[in-house]
Amino acid sequence: MMIFKSHFYIYAFLSSIIMLIGCTDNDMPIKDKEEEKPPITDEENPSLPPNENTEVALFNILNLNYPGLGTVKSLHEAGDDTTALKELLAYYRNRKNIKNPNVTSDPPSDVERGYADYAIDEYRFYVNENYLEDKILKKPYSLQNSDKTINWKFTPKGADNEYQKQLHRHNWMPLQGKSYQESHDEKYMLSWKEVYTDWIAKHPLPEGSPDKFKWYQLQVSTRIMGQTELFEYFKSSPNFTSEWLSFFLIHFAEHADYLSQYKYAGGNNILLSQAVALVFAGTLFPELKDASQWQKTGCDIINDQTSKLFLDDGMTNDLSLHYHIGILDGLYDLKRLLLQNEVPENLLSPNLNEVLLKAAKVVMHFTYPSYFTKNSKDCTPAFNDSWVKTRSVLNKNFKKYMEMFPEDSEFEYMSTYGKSGTCPSTQIKTFPSSGFYVLRSGWDPQSTVLIHSNNVSLKLGDSSHNQLDNGTFELYRNGRNFFPDSGVCAYMAEDNEKVMELRRWFRQTKAHNTMVLGKTADHEETGTENINKAAGTLLLFEEKDEYQLIVTENQGYSNFKHRRSIFYVKQPQDFFVLVDEGFGTATGYAKLYFHLCDGKSVDNVLLDKEEFGAHTTFDDSNNLLIRTFGEASRNLIFKEFDGRISYQTDRKYEHRKSYAVVMRKPDNNPVRYITVLYPVDSATGPVIKGQFVNTGNEDKVSVNVTINKKLYNLSYSLNKRK
Repeated sequence: MMIFKSHFYIYAFLSSIIMLIGCTDNDMPIKDKEEEKPPITDEENPSLPPNENTEVALFNILNLNYPGLGTVKSLHEAGDDTTALKELLAYYRNRKNIKNPNVTSDPPSDVERGYADYAIDEYRFYVNENYLEDKILKKPYSLQNSDKTINWKFTPKGADNEYQKQLHRHNWMPLQGKSYQESHDEKYMLSWKEVYTDWIAKHPLPEGSPDKFKWYQLQVSTRIMGQTELFEYFKSSPNFTSEWLSFFLIHFAEHADYLSQYKYAGGNNILLSQAVALVFAGTLFPELKDASQWQKTGCDIINDQTSKLFLDDGMTNDLSLHYHIGILDGLYDLKRLLLQNEVPENLLSPNLNEVLLKAAKVVMHFTYPSYFTKNSKDCTPAFNDSWVKTRSVLNKNFKKYMEMFPEDSEFEYMSTYGKSGTCPSTQIKTFPSSGFYVLRSGWDPQSTVLIHSNNVSLKLGDSSHNQLDNGTFELYRNGRNFFPDSGVCAYMAEDNEKVMELRRWFRQTKAHNTMVLGKTADHEETGTENINKAAGTLLLFEEKDEYQLIVTENQGYSNFKHRRSIFYVKQPQDFFVLVDEGFGTATGYAKLYFHLCDGKSVDNVLLDKEEFGAHTTFDDSNNLLIRTFGEASRNLIFKEFDGRISYQTDRKYEHRKSYAVVMRKPDNNPVRYITVLYPVDSATGPVIKGQFVNTGNEDKVSVNVTINKKLYNLSYSLNKRK
């Protein structure tokens, strides 16, 4: 049996690695609880799909020699399959040695119960938070035809492909299982039987490889994970008959066999979700003949993929914190599964713990200090295809990391909101394999954190979770994110050009706080100025009493390279100085883009065209002054830009204040900028000046920044690289 140092308990958490939506605080009531009604019985069971001899098929997939099935085997061999099936159902109802760590005794939330009820009401199936007919009432779309049948081909007007993909994951069904466990109302059981039977009848197992919708690996994986929960929630129901047990097991095995046969090509979070689902299937249903093969196939994939999916610095290769947290959560569930059930210890690689520890530390260092303020909503950056995480969601995950690594005092600090444990370090944190860097003053809510993204990725296409944003950053200070990422807005929809236009707008380089190369000084069409390579490198980082420094570089274009140096000056007042340099033979216009605050703060951001910068005017004495300077011989041009921000995939966004500082590049000489990000109490900020001291050596930088006549000389030499 596999042995872990950690000690786990069964914790209620519905979603796993394979969920593609961000978690939200479910605190909005949906529908009034209905008056208690007498139990419903299913005297006329919904008819099964035609031409299914469930008894014959079931005994073909059962391992009748499995311990505990002796009576079932004897009855079957005696030709009494009807009684054998009843005995099998009794066996499963009384089975104690197999435990599903995802099954919880906690009651569903009001929102979850609402989704369970809506699934019965006009077949309003919950897909995810982005696809709701009424977002206030949390009311999903109806799939009911005029003849009261289910329209599985339904897609809301204007929706992208994700609706149909996620519809076939059956995300509402486990919510019905949780609601049944709380209420024992048979309406949930009968709804599951009716809807799942209808789905199977209309979507039979394909003869060939998966499509992108019904039998796509991610959909099959999610259905398997949900079914392992549904089985436990519903098996005590009087409507969970021996006939339904046969139907369920046959199609469960069908799912697992198909998933085992078609491994997802490319090796990413989808393949890992496939592996986790197979291990769950094989471990939780060992009575089926192919169970050990499912289990081994899943473990083999996990052993192979953990070294490929996780980079050396702990980040997953999708470079999205959202998917990173989901993958880590799926492996957490896997570890609990193996701990609670007898699984051979040699099935998984012994270095899995080390991989998971690094991955969990990534989440910790990406957490903003707003996490330590009650009811905080925006506690993480939103680089690439990510959504900001709330305080409550992060805390659930930190508690899991604490369970996995009980001796780690930093996770204790995070899981207890700093009440016990060891506060994590404030030194520079580098993730050079993925290209993320963190500069931090502290962990209390008033602290300052800048996270810089300069990724290393070969995946830059529309379907990639990695955006074309090398060199960008977010800056959090005293509870406010002054430079939040633009977000996502839309998923893939190859057949909908308007949706793809939105996705490409938010993915493009100039939608981020970084430098682009253009042909003209004006804002060019979407995507025309995108970098074509994301090969970010860390050139230097330094820790000094006066400041922290990171220097990164990316050859984003074949003939133009962007180098960004970030000085975090801490004394006497903390502020940032960015030195942006563009090298190469390219000619045209270098454009330094800045996108300020969120859409709700438009009136609190003022652009200072004559000063090549901006400032904020919040009334809480928490503001920022931005000023950009070029070389003395270069003229700067200020261009206001219509910025956008969106952290959903419903194709809706808010406008925000953005701008570019533009410099002409007529030859192969470098272009250089100095930008000062200076915290102020009010709009009447200090006088700031910046100038380059020397520009004759590409491997050295020396700048003078003067703030209210106080001089700061900031310099480095790449000959001093660590």
